[in-house]
Amino acid sequence: VPEPRKEPDIPPVVFLDDDIEIPEDNLIDIEVVPIQIEDEPIPVAPIIYKPKPKEETFSFVFYGTMGAVRLNPENKAHLKSSSEGDVADFWEALSGEAFDNVLADCQKIRQDRDLGDWAYFKMTEKLAETLYDTKNERRVFHGWLLAQTGFGVKLGRATDALHLLVWCSSLIFHRPYWDIKGAKYYLMDDEGITSLQMVDYSFPNCSPLRITMQATNLFDEKSAILRTLCSQGYPDLTVDVSCDKNTIDYLYDVPVSGIDGTNITDYALYVKQPLSENARKPLYSSLTGSIAGKSEGEAANILLNFVQTAFEYGYDDEIWGTERPFFPEETLYYPYSDCEDRAILFSRLVCDLLGLDVALVLYPGHLATAVCFSQTIPGDYIVVNGRRFLICDPTYINAPIGLTMPGMENSTARVFLL
Repeated sequence: VPEPRKEPDIPPVVFLDDDIEIPEDNLIDIEVVPIQIEDEPIPVAPIIYKPKPKEETFSFVFYGTMGAVRLNPENKAHLKSSSEGDVADFWEALSGEAFDNVLADCQKIRQDRDLGDWAYFKMTEKLAETLYDTKNERRVFHGWLLAQTGFGVKLGRATDALHLLVWCSSLIFHRPYWDIKGAKYYLMDDEGITSLQMVDYSFPNCSPLRITMQATNLFDEKSAILRTLCSQGYPDLTVDVSCDKNTIDYLYDVPVSGIDGTNITDYALYVKQPLSENARKPLYSSLTGSIAGKSEGEAANILLNFVQTAFEYGYDDEIWGTERPFFPEETLYYPYSDCEDRAILFSRLVCDLLGLDVALVLYPGHLATAVCFSQTIPGDYIVVNGRRFLICDPTYINAPIGLTMPGMENSTARVFLL
């Protein structure tokens, strides 16, 4: 499924103080799209550490971060061929004594590093790539790790090549999948495969892998180049920020996905990814100082102007060749950003610094936000579950909170409550 083509991007609009008066009371009726959160996967059996007199460790590196599992590589199992019997024998050997503590160590890395599902998938993928030389062994070993963790996996074969498929809860764009009893199993390698012989067995009570971010993903720190960001409306607000390069590399590998049952990009998952400590500390220190002692409305206007004016606008098609939403840290790192990137970053700032609920407002070709203030502030607003959310547009340059950007037809918008 290709990612949906937006309407042509709406260019930024500059607000002039004498252009518009903020309306006193302008209710916008908008459809609300609910966002569902899946449960954590449950391992197929309890993962128990089995102490042994002497254990060797096998080390690997994922996103600049050192990992290690208790395994003597000389005792690792091997796959003879891609036949069903040899794959079964290999799987059974992986479940033997030599690999007793590998899964427990993977789970401990996940817990210590607070890795989300996709980060855990990439971490175990790197372990498989480091441990085994052949693609077939890597893919079966990786599938074994994921299956024992509780994720739904399938093994497929095309000629003599084995392939790993993983049940995912989201619609992942640009990646082939097979629908098996209503579950989408995505091909995890990109080799143009369109037909597979597939194992039809499924582990009981397995869970889908979630792209949705609910974790911090604590990689080892690696500072990126320093960037200076300045607010035009508040010249005293200047931030020197250095993002975490390992986090940036990881975020680049997160696939673009859609909301299940729709062809809408899941922008909400981008907001849910917190900033790394490298980026968060200097940014939030400066922003907190600028909004200290201000009312909610004043503080929101400061954050809004910062996002409106501190970044240079750029179109995804021209820069990346395709639509590519940014996580908040990516907007701080890359030199250009567009409307959805700014809406995502502003939403993250409001949630973290003001503690207010935010909704994303999607128009044809444009993404804005709406904020639920505890005080009644005049302006364009929407009502979500009986609560008033004021429109705040990070691409309507220099416009205060409460104004909808010209050209936006509010009747065509959709809302995603974060």
